[in-house]
Amino acid sequence: MALLLAACFDEGAPTSYDDTVETNFLEGCELAAEGDPAIRPVAPRYCACAWERLRTGEEISFEDFKGLDDDVKDDPDKIRTDEEDSTGTALTAIFADCRAQHGRG
Repeated sequence: MALLLAACFDEGAPTSYDDTVETNFLEGCELAAEGDPAIRPVAPRYCACAWERLRTGEEISFEDFKGLDDDVKDDPDKIRTDEEDSTGTALTAIFADCRAQHGRG
């Protein structure tokens, strides 16, 4: 997930889930999916699923997503998924849901 987030904000400093963030998110997601045999064949659908859940901002605000990205750039181990209300936990849940819908195996 750290690789995926680091790719989201390579260009400038976006202030919303805009086209640049979408492009970077999808590219980073598909790159990360290369290492997962269950996701690799369905990576475009899996990543689009996650993006659709993110872009509304209902589950993770852009500010929280950007904050997680900033933390990961400083220290990839900062993705916290052990706290019920953490952004990392919410993002992990989104990916798990999309994996259940689109993954193989």
